Amino acid sequence: MSDLSTFPSGLDALVARLRQDLAWLELPAKAWVPARTVKGQPVVDVVIIGGGMAGLVASGMLKRLGVANHVVLDKAPAGQEGPWVTFARMRTLRSPKQLTGPAMGLPALTFRAYYEARFGREEWAALDRAPREIWMEYLIWYRRVLELPVRNGVSVDVVLPREDGMLDLVCSEGGRVETIIARHVVLATGRDGLGGPFVPAIAKNIDRGHWAHTADEVDFSALRGKRVGVIGAGASAMDNAATALEAGAARLDMFVRRKELPRINKFTGIGSQGVVHGFAGLPDEWKWRFLNYAMGEQTPPPRPSVLRVSSFDQAHLHLESPINGLEQEGDHIVVTTPKARYPVDFLIFG
Repeated sequence: MSDLSTFPSGLDALVARLRQDLAWLELPAKAWVPARTVKGQPVVDVVIIGGGMAGLVASGMLKRLGVANHVVLDKAPAGQEGPWVTFARMRTLRSPKQLTGPAMGLPALTFRAYYEARFGREEWAALDRAPREIWMEYLIWYRRVLELPVRNGVSVDVVLPREDGMLDLVCSEGGRVETIIARHVVLATGRDGLGGPFVPAIAKNIDRGHWAHTADEVDFSALRGKRVGVIGAGASAMDNAATALEAGAARLDMFVRRKELPRINKFTGIGSQGVVHGFAGLPDEWKWRFLNYAMGEQTPPPRPSVLRVSSFDQAHLHLESPINGLEQEGDHIVVTTPKARYPVDFLIFG
């Protein structure tokens, strides 16, 4: 691949290359699904709920295959879909930079092509992993260059089955309520689709202003000089701990139930081509055995995140320290474990 960053506008040259590739492939295909209405209301063939990476690539493939009558709905403002510039607090993506991601088999649509067009081949060679902010910029570019039909600021509140086999989606947008009739619905809601962040019931014992979940908006600047506790030692817990320390937390205590942190991520094997192409064909028994083993081994926190935390002398890791109690004592919280009681000014559930 030639170095597009040497062009007057590398991204313009990349877009031109993508347009040419699509033209040679006769893509996107012409729309072929007959239009339908119900009592004068147009029916949408496919509604995709969620405009993050998965929602965008689902939209891209539908458009590519000629299913033009579809829409992507996301409750976030444009450019803030997904976690990347909201509650994600790692410095970079965790996956290797060379993964082709949502490119749909088109070289000009890969993150590598985008990055080299913006910054040059030497910068790509020097890059370890994709910075999360630049990854978000790539997804914004991806959406724009493919001209995907995304509506932002729309919340899908209810999905109801209809007698005719279609679905009613009751949506709200800026105080206005509308019902969309859809033939199919794709849930691309990411981890929010699991029901939202989990916070143990014990959190009810303390003032809401003194704790947050890792998926919440947190004013880390307010934690400067404070004692911060983090419950958990997974990826998000580590990243939030690191962000608090980098913001100037005076002390950080991380509480972990395990005797030791896992060191080997046995789930990385899902990225092999054998698993990618063969997993769907496995008997259910073997799918279960594979996933049950990998999940049972647990996933270690990413090494870069651990190094961010361990570089601070005021960071303390407490293993074999399940939470026995949380008490509000004036303007701080007391965390009780089998080993000791720890006063903290702010607590983060990870």
